[in-house]
Amino acid sequence: MARIRIKHVDAFTTTPHTGNPAGVVPDGGSLSEREMQGIAREMNLSETAFILPPTSPEADLRIRWFTPTTEVPLCGHATIAGFHSLAEEGGLNMTKGGRYQFRLETASGILPVDVTKNNGLISIMFGLNLPAFDRAIHYKIDLVRVLNLTLSEFENHIPILRSDYLFVPVKRLHTLFSIRPNFLTMANFLDSRNLRGLCVFTTETVDRDSIVHSRFFAPNQGINEDPVTGSSHAGLAVQLFESGFLDIKNGRCVFQAEQGDAIGRRGRITVELEVVDDKPVGVKIGGNAVTVLEGEMLLHD
Repeated sequence: MARIRIKHVDAFTTTPHTGNPAGVVPDGGSLSEREMQGIAREMNLSETAFILPPTSPEADLRIRWFTPTTEVPLCGHATIAGFHSLAEEGGLNMTKGGRYQFRLETASGILPVDVTKNNGLISIMFGLNLPAFDRAIHYKIDLVRVLNLTLSEFENHIPILRSDYLFVPVKRLHTLFSIRPNFLTMANFLDSRNLRGLCVFTTETVDRDSIVHSRFFAPNQGINEDPVTGSSHAGLAVQLFESGFLDIKNGRCVFQAEQGDAIGRRGRITVELEVVDDKPVGVKIGGNAVTVLEGEMLLHD
């Protein structure tokens, strides 16, 4: 019976059993899509990353991401986990300390990834596409029901916006921590509006050095709550900038974001926003990771 090598990596942390766990299959080139989905279902983590040879001559490698139920076009934390896994093994010629740059082929396009190895610490920064937003204030009454909040708990100085995610600001950190959604209701709400997830956030934070704290829900994608969501922070960066919460110096702002504390999976994300002529033109997210488990999985015949 065939076997495949797998890893379990906690992303956006250096402490095992915190941050966001991801599955990583370092050598996924021989797998069928059915086998990838089966492995992701068995791993039963929010996403599993399959590292593959590129199909584009412009890329250095390709990653596909699967939740336990479906393939998704992009996953930030599993990308961090995947490159951490490659770097610690010396893959892609990352055998020595230094900075390495790659072009990653994804279903969302070819995206830049920077990996730095320094005295045993591996740091990854991952370029994301900037989202296009629409205002979604008309969702507020539905969100009272979906999130079990009162109208007074929403932050009215920041608009509710949507891309393929819905971004919902609240005033207080304790409100964010106390949210107990009805996930079936939320899944129906998201599906009916063609949304892939719901990010609730506040500018009250746990750490003094942070700018924003968020929680992310995607029950219609098989993920009731994602501990630390890399991809949502592209949208958060743009929304915070447009609402006047970021201090731009020399055309860029680098800040720390928080997620996962409410469910015991503390994670910290580094976010870098580039601005030209008062308009966001680029965003990167990144952080560290730690491998907590590795081994082999039997494949189904």
